Amino acid sequence: MTAFHIRPAMAGDAPGATETLRAAYAPYRAQGIALPPVEEGVAETIEETPVFVAQSGVDIAGVIVLRIGTDHLQVENLAVHPAASGSGIATALLQQAERVARQRGLATLRLATHSALARTIGLYRHLGWTNSEMSGPKVMMEKPVSPD
Repeated sequence: MTAFHIRPAMAGDAPGATETLRAAYAPYRAQGIALPPVEEGVAETIEETPVFVAQSGVDIAGVIVLRIGTDHLQVENLAVHPAASGSGIATALLQQAERVARQRGLATLRLATHSALARTIGLYRHLGWTNSEMSGPKVMMEKPVSPD
């Protein structure tokens, strides 16, 4: 298991976070799955919205991008470097999102994913997320924020 810790992203994390996003989504793109260019503008995203990274040694092994909504917290992106897959990083980053939502008094977490990402959807369901809407390949999911 990869040892890691979760912390807020800093400007200097942009290259490592970008590489993690690129590596995490590369296998899906290689399968021909059309995904948005999520690895663009990472430095600006870190400045504009809450972003957390999972740091393993000197490397960024995972990243989560959050957007604060009026009544919910949106998980804009969640990625784990393939070299750290299965180490609990995705779960830890989602737990961090839930802490942020709780601190801000938001009762719901929301996210969108692609219907072809079956393993990812399975993880979300295992962690208590449910489908709220489907539109083409887009699967919208949500989860109530658990109390402390």
